This record gives sequence, C-alpha cells and structure tokens, in this order.
Amino acid sequence: MLTTSRFSLLLLCVASFATGVLADSIALKSGERIEGKILSETATEMTVQVQISAGITDEKKIPKTEIVKVDRVAADETAFRGIMNLQPGKTSYVTAQYDSIIAALQSFIAQFPDSAHVAEVQATLKTFEAEKKRVVAGEMKFEGIWLSHAAAVKQRVQIGGSQYLAAMKSANASGDAIGALNAFAALEKNFGGAKVLPEAVAFAQQILVALKPAVEQAIVNQKINNAERVKGVAAAGPAQRAELIAAYQREQTQADAAIAAATAAKTWPPFLPSSDKCLAAILTKIPAEAKRLQDMPVAAMRESIDMAEKAQAEFASKNVDAASDMVAEVLKLWPANDLGLQLRAQIAALKVTPRPVPGATPAATPAATPTPGGKIAATPKPNSSPKPVVKTTPEPGPAAVPASPAAKPAEPEEKPFFMTIGGAATIVGVLALILVGANLFNNFRQRRQEPEE
Repeated sequence: MLTTSRFSLLLLCVASFATGVLADSIALKSGERIEGKILSETATEMTVQVQISAGITDEKKIPKTEIVKVDRVAADETAFRGIMNLQPGKTSYVTAQYDSIIAALQSFIAQFPDSAHVAEVQATLKTFEAEKKRVVAGEMKFEGIWLSHAAAVKQRVQIGGSQYLAAMKSANASGDAIGALNAFAALEKNFGGAKVLPEAVAFAQQILVALKPAVEQAIVNQKINNAERVKGVAAAGPAQRAELIAAYQREQTQADAAIAAATAAKTWPPFLPSSDKCLAAILTKIPAEAKRLQDMPVAAMRESIDMAEKAQAEFASKNVDAASDMVAEVLKLWPANDLGLQLRAQIAALKVTPRPVPGATPAATPAATPTPGGKIAATPKPNSSPKPVVKTTPEPGPAAVPASPAAKPAEPEEKPFFMTIGGAATIVGVLALILVGANLFNNFRQRRQEPEE
C-alpha cells in the first residue's frame, strides 16, 4: 500500500491548519501596529507570534504599558483562518491524512454552527469525504488524474515526491521553514528520482536564503530577551524567582532534547527563538546545505526529465528503437531519473516478447524437396505418411522471390562416336578395307618374286 511517513502526515496537516496565524492587531503608543497571533497574556505583558518572512515566525513579548489598543479577531474567524486553505490538491493523501483534515473541518462546524463560514466548510468537508472513499477503495490521485491501485504502485516515486513537495510549500507558507527543509530532506531520501526534485531543490535554496537573516536576527533578539530575563529574575521575589529559573531550565532542557533528536535523525534542529543552541546549530548548517544544493546537477536533471518525456512519446508511438536510444541518454544525464527507469523496464519487457514485423505473414511451409522426374515431395509431418505434392509456384510472401519459368526436360547426354551404331560400322568398314588392302599388297609382292625363281 502506498503511504507517506508520519512526519509527512504531520507536516501536511499541521502546516495547513496554521496558515492563518496573523489574526490580532496591537496598536502601540509609538504609533506602531503589530499584526500577529496573541499566544499568551499575563498581567504585565503579551506574547505575540509575528511573521518575520514568508517562512519564518517569531515570538515577541510586548509590555502592556506600551499598548494602546488590541483588536482581536472573532474566535470563528481565527479558527477559519486555520482551515480555510484546506482544499484537495492534484495529489491525493493517505487515509490518515484525510481523517485529520475531516476531523478539523467537523470540529469547526461543531464549535461555530452559526459562523458565516459554515456552508463553505461543509462543502469542503463533502469533497474530502468523497476523495477518502476513493482512496479507501484503492485509488490514488496523481497530477489531477485518479489511478487504480496497480497504476499507483508503478508511480509511487512520482506520487511520493509530489506529496513531499506539497508538504514543503505548506510548511513554508505557514512560517515553518525548518519543517519545509525537513520535508525536502525526506523527499530526497525516499523519492530521489521524482521529476519534482529539481523544483524542490530550487525551492529549498530560496528557503535557505530567507532563513539565514531570520536566524541571525533571532540570535540578536535572543540575547536581548535573555538580558531582560536576567533582570526580571533579579527583580522578582524569592518564590517567583525560583519559578522563573525552573521554567527557563525546563525550556532549555527541551531545546537540548530537540537538538539531540534532530541530530540522531539527521534532520534540521527546530527553530526555537529562546534557545541559542538551536539557533547556532541552524546557522552552522545553512552554509553547508546551501553549498551542497548548489553543486547538485539540476540543469542535467531537467534535461533528463525533458528527454524522458520525449522518449515516452516515442514509445507510445511504437518507435521502440528511438525510445530505447533516448532512454540511454536520459539515464546517462541522471541515473536516478524514475521516468527513465520506468521506460527502460517497459522496453526490456517488450523485447522479451517477439514483436510482429509490420506487413509480415506467418512462416511459410518448409520448402519441398524435388524428386526424380520433376515432381516435388512435401516434407512429411510426424506420424503421417509422406504424400507427393506437386507444387511449382511458391507461396506469396513479403519478400517472395519471383518464380522461375518451368524447367525443360533434360536432353539425353551425347554418346562417344565409337559407341554409336554408325561409328561402329564405320570403324568395322575401315578395318575391313585395311585387311583387304594388306592382302592385295601381299599377293602383288608374291607375283613379282615368282619369275626370278
């Protein structure tokens, strides 16, 4: 089953709920107006969460002697700001995430039934409930398209990468830059071949650029606040002094534990404005991470992604050889590219099964064997008697060779002259003439010798 980590679940849900932290307005005697969320209030001061940058928030303590007026947003408006950005995205969540979102929407409706936002929240609730049913049934939405479970499993890297990128954006928008960077680290570790990685790298670089001055300012503020705390402790009575010291020690112990946990998990330490150790750890980590991201071959990744998408188009058009050549270049540019790895596997699977050649016909019957007399006998089948088949014209085929004209019967081979009748008669006649001639010659010779005797 496709799931995201519990960390991702928390990021996606909590970050979304916290997107509306700017709620209250505080007017000061100096004419300054502070916009933020009042976190706590004592008889002498207010603690307000303020937005420093797009992804950084800080806590500011304001003495009540400096406050002229406080405009608090209605409770339902504050609550609505925490859920108003909850809308289904292009990628679906896991069921636990839907449960958290649905619970938050139901809670708002139950607490503020008369709010002007109830109808809007109810409509959003129905949408999430409908999506959850589809996810429970095994479907998953990716890039706005619902996929079957089997198809979603094949796209797990792309889906997981998209979910973590969404977590990055949600966390940063809510003021949690550290949560956004931790989401990026999880994306890179678990789904490093996702096509959203180049975008995530660029986004992480932007976060680091904004985070550095925010941390530096927080360190300055921490020193000022620490000096004020020391004065406050010195001015307090014995009982209150002990309480303040104990509270500070608990706060520092929690911060040390958070740093240790982050170090063990190899994640970013939390942004705790009251902890100089946390702030120093973050400031130390920023340059090394910025250098690492700068050295990543983002341009090659983007080129690899573009080429992979073109290769997919070639493969869909049945140009398998062209797609195969392009995939080799895709993975050379970026070996972890999941699009290229998927396509390479598809091509390999296709090559295992012989592909039909366009225009080809089934294999022809084995060639027949000529027999004496000009007849052609077909190759006998198993368990069958050979039967002569007269076949002088070849079967048609994609590359059939034109049939040659029928062969003429072979003429009898010419015999030597002496083996023919005429030849033999001639030889006999010649021999007879020779014998007759020799006989006449002998008779003539004998007649000449007789008178001399």
